[in-house]
Amino acid sequence: MAGSFKYFVLLANMRTGSNLFEQNIQLYDGFSCHGELFNPHFIGFPNVSDAFGVSMTEREVKPQKLINRMVAKETDTLPGFRLFSDHDHRALDHVLNDPHCAKIVLTRNPLDSFVSHAIAKATDQWKLTDVSKRKLAKVRFDFLEFKAYLTRLQTYLSQIKATLQKTGQTAYQLGFDDLNDVDIYNGLARFLGADEQLKQLGDKIVRQNPEGLKDKVENYAEMIDQLRQLDLLDTDAVPVLEPVRNPGSKNFVAGSDVPLLFMPMERGELPEVADWLTAHQTSAKAVQREMTQKTLNAWLAETPVRRSFTVIRHPLERAYQAFYDHIFCSDDKMFPWIRTALENHYGVSLPDKRSTKEPNRTVLENSGYSAEAHGRAFLGFLQFLKGNLQGQTRARVDQSWASQNSILQGYNRLAFADVLIRYETLAEELARIEQDMGLDPQPLPKSAQTAYCYDLAEIYTEEMETRARDVYARDYQMFGFGDWG
Repeated sequence: MAGSFKYFVLLANMRTGSNLFEQNIQLYDGFSCHGELFNPHFIGFPNVSDAFGVSMTEREVKPQKLINRMVAKETDTLPGFRLFSDHDHRALDHVLNDPHCAKIVLTRNPLDSFVSHAIAKATDQWKLTDVSKRKLAKVRFDFLEFKAYLTRLQTYLSQIKATLQKTGQTAYQLGFDDLNDVDIYNGLARFLGADEQLKQLGDKIVRQNPEGLKDKVENYAEMIDQLRQLDLLDTDAVPVLEPVRNPGSKNFVAGSDVPLLFMPMERGELPEVADWLTAHQTSAKAVQREMTQKTLNAWLAETPVRRSFTVIRHPLERAYQAFYDHIFCSDDKMFPWIRTALENHYGVSLPDKRSTKEPNRTVLENSGYSAEAHGRAFLGFLQFLKGNLQGQTRARVDQSWASQNSILQGYNRLAFADVLIRYETLAEELARIEQDMGLDPQPLPKSAQTAYCYDLAEIYTEEMETRARDVYARDYQMFGFGDWG
């Protein structure tokens, strides 16, 4: 990439050493840095309201104009500027997606930056060039404020990383402790495409608060105790390893002349809800099914006032229905090669397929397949799901057992469900939708759910719950499910 850059940007934040960076990068004849061009209060430097012939008003209307003007006018150097997380997000989007912009990412220990910023606010001293004029202050650490700061910082850095990965670019990484190392600056110069090398750095800017945190924070012991509450390594985060799902508009059921959109977790799931929606039709038109993205967009445009809703069920209950319908029962819904794989590789012992086409409990028990055996088989299926949802099996992640979180994320690329209904309160919530939308009440038809020869309640164990929580950790976390039992 060296040699192809037209400008550079320093992606940093306040109190990370960006002033020192700017001082030192300008020691090179081939580079120029123009301050914080997108600071909301000025352009480039305090009390300056225009740069390169662009005013703050013009910058607000079209931020890219300022960058283009800088590149056009700075023909003798490779120009650049500093951009912080609280500056214009449009400028950030532009530079991250521009391959002609060299990205330099400067980071510092967030606790040091946070305390340094608090001291700067307390003393109103933001840059120091004369040690004799240094203002001292001890500040009080605010834990909630630090947590909010940390969240903003992580979001900012995550956006930078994700965009560069998706666009196949790279950035030059700088840490706060690198800012006094001439060899690192010379490496940066080579990254930017210059042959010029420095022998030493400048010394105009000095570190304002070189003391340790104990000398800068009033409630130091309290701060240390509070910081223990933070999961800085994100060890409590539930990893999202499940593949991203397609939007799935073909699963939706929309009223032709009633403003209702049912977004089931699986095509054909809960047919009684689709029947309830059909009962609200005021004409002989059929409800819309098998919708394409085009027909869905047309429906959304024609129905600006509407209710879009989905129904979530307990993860263990959904997994059991998927197991029963597609693995245990050997009718047309069965997935034969997955059943074979479960038997061969997961220790799942199932009855002969001839006896499970229309399962009869008496016949199964007489053949030696008890409720306990059925429970062991379901446990094996849950073990399979753990690897399947993480992409570690050859089998696809079927919609019937995919996590509800991932399904909704796919749906959200097309339309949002503005009502999230729990299955156990389905009738009450549909009645509330009728009331909100001014629709005449219609009874919810009787459920067409599978009649199990072995109910989940009969085979349920704590081990099943533990495995389900492991498989569907994100669903349990995002939707607040308790134990099924």
